[in-house]
Amino acid sequence: MTLTIHNIITGELESSLSVSLLNSGAHPKNDPTKLLPFGYRHDIKRLDGSLNSGVMVPVPVWLIKGADKLILIDTGLGSIDEVNNVQLKYGVGFVATRNDNQDLTKGLAALGVEPKDIDIVVLTHLHFDHVGNNHLFENAKFIVQRDELPQGIVPPHFCMFYYPEYSYKTLEIKDRLVVIDGDYELADGIRLLKIGGHTPGCMVTLVDTEIGTVCLTSDVMYNYRNLQLNWPMGSYWNLQELMQGYDRIHRESSIIIPQHDWEFFEHFPKGVVG
Repeated sequence: MTLTIHNIITGELESSLSVSLLNSGAHPKNDPTKLLPFGYRHDIKRLDGSLNSGVMVPVPVWLIKGADKLILIDTGLGSIDEVNNVQLKYGVGFVATRNDNQDLTKGLAALGVEPKDIDIVVLTHLHFDHVGNNHLFENAKFIVQRDELPQGIVPPHFCMFYYPEYSYKTLEIKDRLVVIDGDYELADGIRLLKIGGHTPGCMVTLVDTEIGTVCLTSDVMYNYRNLQLNWPMGSYWNLQELMQGYDRIHRESSIIIPQHDWEFFEHFPKGVVG
């Protein structure tokens, strides 16, 4: 069995430096010019016409082929208008976009797959940009950690990126949820590790490929600067847990892939790992 991982982009989200790196990476030993995430720019145009500095980060899902079932990791961004409207309601001005090449259904079709073919969807956590297309996968079972459900269904007021308006994304698939608690063997050569840290039940996915054991980090590692500097992103639930997760990822994988970074394509130009 040869396992391969395929990156499919579902849109882009604005991310500030403070979201990309805790405390914007400020430290006397850090060269500010070397810590900016890949693609950092100063001309991101928001809906109100203002220009802002940051990164338009990709929002990928990951299709794993080669197992006895077709597996999708997360479902990405759904309606862009819905994302923009909900974020503005909560005072988050970050803009979301999608171009014609960033359609999930088209991305799957290019790989010979239709949404109805997907057997298993892993929801690494229940932030809005990881559950946006749940409705497409009518035949799939959805795997989620038990500790994610309280925030995903009834978010606390202070919990950024869990929005009450997105609770329906989980509730509409409740009859097909497989709720787990801890690490989980998904298939031969594919394991889910409960890391937490970023969110209470955030998971990473380990895939044994011909080039080594690949870790799809979800938002445990947001970008390659988190990996290179061993420096977390600015949005987290439990910092100690998150950094222990970094150590575990290094121990248990040989290739680490951060979730939201166009630099991925510098390492894997064809968007395929394995």
